[in-house]
Amino acid sequence: MLVVFLLSLAQVILPALALSTPRRGSTSTRDDGNNGIHLAVSPICGPFSGNTSDASAGINYQGFKTIVAFGDSYTDGGREDGGPLPPPVITPPNPEAGGRATDGRVWVEHLAIDINATLMDYAQSGAVTDLSLWPSNPTPADFLDQMTTFLGQSNDLDPDTTLYTIFFGINDYEASKSDGTANLQTAAEVILEQIRILASAPTNARSFLVSDVYGRGVHTPEGDAFVQTIFSGLGDLHAGTNSTGTGSEGPKLNVAFAEFARIWDGVLDGPPGYAAFGYVSTGACIISSTVGECDDPDHYFYYISGHPSKEGHRIMADYVQQVFARCVET
Repeated sequence: MLVVFLLSLAQVILPALALSTPRRGSTSTRDDGNNGIHLAVSPICGPFSGNTSDASAGINYQGFKTIVAFGDSYTDGGREDGGPLPPPVITPPNPEAGGRATDGRVWVEHLAIDINATLMDYAQSGAVTDLSLWPSNPTPADFLDQMTTFLGQSNDLDPDTTLYTIFFGINDYEASKSDGTANLQTAAEVILEQIRILASAPTNARSFLVSDVYGRGVHTPEGDAFVQTIFSGLGDLHAGTNSTGTGSEGPKLNVAFAEFARIWDGVLDGPPGYAAFGYVSTGACIISSTVGECDDPDHYFYYISGHPSKEGHRIMADYVQQVFARCVET
């Protein structure tokens, strides 16, 4: 009887464990282990030759062994030199988990864990594409500085198994409110030019993911044009057009674009609205800078002002993987 009971118990427990354990490269929406927060929107796929959409061309994301990340506070894992990140743990009264602008891992950490890749994170909170474009930006950090750090290390990374992620636009957009919107197009070209540099010797990078949510629920003609320039430029780079900045045909780069605005629009404006994702509020859980002032941080869209909770970062990583799997351009 004991053997029969144990066998029956195993038949119940083992399938449950299988369902709750993330699979390598899984693209399903996650509920178990994410406090009920899950994707309630899906990528809108389209070709790089068209208007901005979610797209992936040539990316074999399950084959990557290393992810090199550039960006702002949404990607900043608490260290800016590509080394091992601090534990994503909150030490009161500081509400930031290991220096992150959230209460746990950021999205690119989840992505790296999901595909068993080593993460080298160079992102800096407050960073813009190029400080010279935005004199009002309060933080002395930009993509160019991150590139200087990375290139100065002379890393020997396999181009075939390394993914470079680039996530800028939020701080450029904010600075454009004071400095004018004319330089948003130049900021887009900065991103494309840095990709060309990475694709050239000695790095010879071949695979890139660019993501964006410049207005965090706000859309403007100038902001949308900024994103469109990046998107169309990625299409040219995939075709091999000036992909290394020499003005001639070059290697055809593997590129993907993830439009995180789908999540922000779905949560803040709907449809489907924040409740469909499992959130109880679209506001920030922590208004000041003291941990513990909010009793339900898991179900607020923002953890601190303008920055997603750790659950939000988890579904951002899920969204990227859906783009990789569903929005394949042949």
